[in-house]
Amino acid sequence: MKYFFHADADKYRRRLKSMMIIVFMPLFAVCVFCTVNLVMNLRADTDREFIILMLAVIAGTVFVGITFAFTASYFTEKLKRRHSRFTYFDILPDAMVFSVYAGEFVRFGERVIYRRLYFIRFESFEGVSRDPKTAPDSVTIKGEIREFLLPDRHLGYHVENGVTSFDHAELNERGFTLRGTLEVSGRLGSTKRLEQSINYYFGQYKNKPEKKPFNIAEHISQKKRISPRTSNPALDAPSYDRKW
Repeated sequence: MKYFFHADADKYRRRLKSMMIIVFMPLFAVCVFCTVNLVMNLRADTDREFIILMLAVIAGTVFVGITFAFTASYFTEKLKRRHSRFTYFDILPDAMVFSVYAGEFVRFGERVIYRRLYFIRFESFEGVSRDPKTAPDSVTIKGEIREFLLPDRHLGYHVENGVTSFDHAELNERGFTLRGTLEVSGRLGSTKRLEQSINYYFGQYKNKPEKKPFNIAEHISQKKRISPRTSNPALDAPSYDRKW
């Protein structure tokens, strides 16, 4: 069963393709219109200003298209890289973590990347639901959910003896906002496997054997009993006299 889900970064490529079609189709139509007008009016007595205007419109349209293509490709690739690294859903032995890339800025020459992180312990988890017909890429989680909005370097966590804790200990007690529901939508693609994995690992958490209470007596070795001895070796020697 899968326990780690990466972000659906391909959706940004699909979105770029849609934007390219929406923007380029009108620009292409303008170029075709101007070219046809030039061809049809290309005569010796054609007004020079008209030709310059048509060529200027074509050049401006091509410039706008190229500028848009490079700008959109740059931001799309940037979003794809950021979400591929910082957006994920992680199922741990006793908790779940949903991380989302939340923007970035440059401060004192250093790039600071923010993440929005949702932390749900299984002990306060209430359930997960999904509507495959109306929203196949959405799943709703209910329970006590802790929401953090902090720089990426502050949101590290680790698992020790089956218990998940943050690397910065203060985040285990404060620095979050409580919420009752969390909707994971449009980030991970289809959420069918995610719902199945959550139910599977939550079932494992509920059915795990109870930890025995620590008993120090089980870890202390008993001293070996020493048989009493005498100063006479003959008395300590084994006797085979039965006198029956």
